[in-house]
Amino acid sequence: MNHFNPECSIAPRVLATDLDGTLIPLPETEANRTDLQCLADHFAESQAPLVFATGRHFESVLDAIEQYNLPTPEWVVCDVGSAIYQRVGSGFQVFEKYESHLAETSGGLERTRIEKTLSTLDGLELQSPAHQQRFKISYQSNSDSVVRLVDQVNEQLRTARLPYECMGSVDPFSNCGLLDVMPAGVSKAYALIWLSTHADFSPDEVIYSGDSGNDYAALVSGFRAIVVANGSEGLAEKVRAQLVSRGISDRFYLAVNPATSGVLEGCRHFGLIS
Repeated sequence: MNHFNPECSIAPRVLATDLDGTLIPLPETEANRTDLQCLADHFAESQAPLVFATGRHFESVLDAIEQYNLPTPEWVVCDVGSAIYQRVGSGFQVFEKYESHLAETSGGLERTRIEKTLSTLDGLELQSPAHQQRFKISYQSNSDSVVRLVDQVNEQLRTARLPYECMGSVDPFSNCGLLDVMPAGVSKAYALIWLSTHADFSPDEVIYSGDSGNDYAALVSGFRAIVVANGSEGLAEKVRAQLVSRGISDRFYLAVNPATSGVLEGCRHFGLIS
């Protein structure tokens, strides 16, 4: 469930966006802060759904909202798609339907089994407890080891016949490798498509904006896709090639501007914001 067949006649109404490197203003780019206010004003006035889709854990999302004065979303897809929170009143609640869904699809497997299976791999280090979740086992590594370790982790999981898989990216700020092991097929794309069948919007109404490898699945899933100008090397080319191969290249937009300004630019391109 990482792809859907889009209906091009349906207009966009929802922005789902990554945070770090995407919606969050870059410190050296003053225009990002101005454009963040434009985005915030649009969602306040239109009451259109705003979704955050991030690798951050939930408490870190709340910190980011306060620190960067981000608009408050209706939904938070966090921990790279392994958890969903819904805005209720002035706060958020775990979306228990999704938690139950992941428990069923993962066969109730305990995370300690996965940790034990991967404990012999060199260069793989568990992240702090704050980054660990029921359905996400998070590791870190040297940035130049990510590709090799993702392949090794997935081979170990296949050999052990565990219904989990690994995805990796590089933190652009710390230059550290980040590896997340989650139920097979689960990603930001998976969570967003699943959410769209349980919320008041459809996949065709979603624009997705991102900048890094853990955004790739969502960017090629069929949503209208924005890659901001500061996206990781090769990401835009990979996304464009995949959407061209599916005959939906018109759903791709490579922004001229970085981060927040690129998100606003893409939203204007797709007609979400005038």
